[in-house]
Amino acid sequence: MALSRRDLFLGNFLQATTATELDTAVTTAAQAITTDPILHFLQRISYGPRPDEVTRARQIGLEAYLEEQLNPDWLDDAAADERLRNLPILNMDRHTLHRLSNGEYRTHRALIEGMLTRAVYSQRQLLERMVEFWADHFNISGDAYTQDMIVYQREVIRANALGSFRDLLVATAKSPAMLYYLDNYINVAGAPNENYAREVMELHTLGVDGGYTEDDVKEVARAFTGWTVHNGTRTGFYFDPGSHDYDPKQLLGHSLPGGRGLEDGLHVLNILTEHPATARFVCTKLCVRFVSDTPPASLVDRLTAVFQQSHGDIKTVLRALFLSDEFFNSTGQKFKRPLDFFIGALRATGTQIKDWWRLEQMVYELGQPPYGWSPPNGYPDVAGAWLNTGGLLARWNIAMALTHGAYEDFYGDSYSLAANLHERIGQPATVGELVDAVAEQIFGAPLVGEARADFVAYVTDDAGDDGTAVSPHTLARKLASLYGLMLASPAFQWR
Repeated sequence: MALSRRDLFLGNFLQATTATELDTAVTTAAQAITTDPILHFLQRISYGPRPDEVTRARQIGLEAYLEEQLNPDWLDDAAADERLRNLPILNMDRHTLHRLSNGEYRTHRALIEGMLTRAVYSQRQLLERMVEFWADHFNISGDAYTQDMIVYQREVIRANALGSFRDLLVATAKSPAMLYYLDNYINVAGAPNENYAREVMELHTLGVDGGYTEDDVKEVARAFTGWTVHNGTRTGFYFDPGSHDYDPKQLLGHSLPGGRGLEDGLHVLNILTEHPATARFVCTKLCVRFVSDTPPASLVDRLTAVFQQSHGDIKTVLRALFLSDEFFNSTGQKFKRPLDFFIGALRATGTQIKDWWRLEQMVYELGQPPYGWSPPNGYPDVAGAWLNTGGLLARWNIAMALTHGAYEDFYGDSYSLAANLHERIGQPATVGELVDAVAEQIFGAPLVGEARADFVAYVTDDAGDDGTAVSPHTLARKLASLYGLMLASPAFQWR
């Protein structure tokens, strides 16, 4: 009996991704993709390696490629810049943004389109991955404050994503978006609001087990009294001296003398940046994002030391992470979050989503719209939060919509998706060459072993081998679904 799409879904995926068989799923995924260190490296620092990126990394070597990514200004980003010209809102100053008609809707749409456009088309892939990481770490829900979120993402997160952690922390503390989101704009002497004070320690720096007390929360809140928003300033940040608590303060073993104003908050941020618990908390989160849901203690310890020695220099920490043995030994251990899956699929297929409503529908169906997480802790970063039947079904449906559905509708005038998959695979003469060409687009390299054999069997209806000639009829029947099935396979869900 011919191997069908259903056989590939049920036989090759479902049995490998139930919650009780995670170890099996990891093994299956790791076997289905190459253990080539360059491909592993590119899978983690990007949203999915393109063939030209694989070639570039092989030509100049991993360390040189990493240096390019750590210094994004070295890279020509014309492809992304050209598309971003259609989103002028992303470059508007705060005052202009707040004067826009229908501003909340327009800025919300620009935030999502801008994030996805950069992630799909930018050559500066590590920068985009780090922008997403810090947007989660310093999370602000994009359902509100959308005008200020444009500035927050551009001038706070993006501007500091590969710089100094201290600079990033200070910039978030002064951002109107953060001041509104965590209520510090109403933090005044005599009636301090503790919301920001608690989250800056629990979520932004020390971590929930970082050794602070309720008294520390109260003292930090007092230090940040008067940090508020005023539309008369360029950035919107304003220190109101009339609302500040000028009395001495004690926190985390440090004394803040009385009679100071803005300096109190800046002093607190310095204390938090240099605290050993901050180094461990941030480095653990980086390891969870880029290495494993349960990262090796040896790597966390080493990165913590690097963070402290470099005083939170983000590039230095990332360089140590991506060149570590623990990183290269973690193939297949990270389950892609829904947005990673979606962006990777767009990079692999080149599918154009022509209507905003369709793009928005897809990211909401997957369950991870950009900036859509309401609590301040950011989207979850481990497999257990995303590996479920509903999530997998959404991925399968979107995989086929971006490939089979878009390919069939390419010449339609009224459809929202378009894909020209032929252009990406050259002229394969045999089924094996076809499977390898599509796999190179999806994974960066051909598949091996049983995973490759399953796709060969699908293309030939189980009636031939990889040397079987590819006919126009075969391409018409199988090409788009072959793309979609690879996107839905275990190997594409894990990296």
